Amino acid sequence: MKFPSVMKSVMAGAMLCAGSASAQTEIEWLQWFAAENVDGFYESLVEEFEASHPDITVKLVTQPFGKVRESIVTDSAIGLGSDVLGLNMPWTSEFLEIGLLEPLDDYLARDDNSFATADLVQAPIGKIDGQVWMVPLNAFPFVMHVNMDLVEQAGFTAPPTTWEEFSEQATAIAALGDGISGFGIPLSSQPPANGPILTFLPLLYANGGRIMDGTTPNFDNPKVVETLQYIADLNDAGALAPGAASRTGGVDLEEFIAGRTGFLISPGVHAQAIEGRNADLNYVAAAVPNNGTKAYRVHGWELGISSGSDKKDEAWTFINFLLSKDVNARVAAASNALPGNLSALDIVGEGAGDVMQSQIAILANDEPVEELRQAPNAVGSWSLMTEEMQAMLRGDQTPQEAATKVQSRWLDLID
Repeated sequence: MKFPSVMKSVMAGAMLCAGSASAQTEIEWLQWFAAENVDGFYESLVEEFEASHPDITVKLVTQPFGKVRESIVTDSAIGLGSDVLGLNMPWTSEFLEIGLLEPLDDYLARDDNSFATADLVQAPIGKIDGQVWMVPLNAFPFVMHVNMDLVEQAGFTAPPTTWEEFSEQATAIAALGDGISGFGIPLSSQPPANGPILTFLPLLYANGGRIMDGTTPNFDNPKVVETLQYIADLNDAGALAPGAASRTGGVDLEEFIAGRTGFLISPGVHAQAIEGRNADLNYVAAAVPNNGTKAYRVHGWELGISSGSDKKDEAWTFINFLLSKDVNARVAAASNALPGNLSALDIVGEGAGDVMQSQIAILANDEPVEELRQAPNAVGSWSLMTEEMQAMLRGDQTPQEAATKVQSRWLDLID
């Protein structure tokens, strides 16, 4: 059968379009970031990527944070996992145990990456079992939020930088009375029972201590005991807010915003809530007071590739785009965070206020630490720390006994 030339052209065009469509590869990105960010930001970011990579399309799958971990595990079990995964570092141990993550070392070694591995926030890319499993999209350094009015009322002119100064100032602020507390430590047993990771771990890291030896629990070591003793001494001096066993991180944040607490240790991202809800608060952010080591706990939004993905190269191409300097700076700004790619700090710092500049200085100069990637059954381990620290502050056991019990219970948790 012969076709008119016009018909041949139409068919040829249709075949060309069909060929182009089939050449596209769709990857899926499961995350909670878009649910907590500027409306439309991640959708526009995907459009930008697709415009510069016409052979790849990205399906943006957004769920609440509380559902993402379960979805990743469930989807992987039935072979329907997404290609690019939004990750939370405390999930790492569980995900590695079930073989869910693809190692990223070969991808990081590529010559055509848009970033240098050395420029990334190092805590998430620390090797476990000899390999890298995730990269940082952004970073939330833990800082000490300071009510300068209370500091000055207690007779001081600057935030504390050392443990000794912190103890002195927190005790003096608590002595002001009228419902004022020096420092809150949230040790509620209600889920997620995560008070120790909010306050104890930042103090421990600033003391040069760790709770893990690689992937092995190491809670009953001298640095841990020394840090627990420091907290017990703050309690004995009256510096801690009362009712630690019923306090949550949310309560501590509310008390600080209301101007009733001198110091709050929490992620730097809380600065937005503090400044937005009490503009009259004379507030600064500073590094967590140290006992000889300038280190900080860092949290953030991480990215990984599913080990079950059959589009790993395309997934890495998208991650590479997200970590490029300009894009990563925009991601940080949209999430009120700092960039995972530290080469973007100069962009983020342009016109930033004093609170953000303080966080930038911490991120640029101090050591980032995040051990929850390696902790066994992270959520369960938090609860055990909470229970034993409660008992310590009640006077039922010494700091050494608390550390020994946590270590023993962690080992039982692994078994």
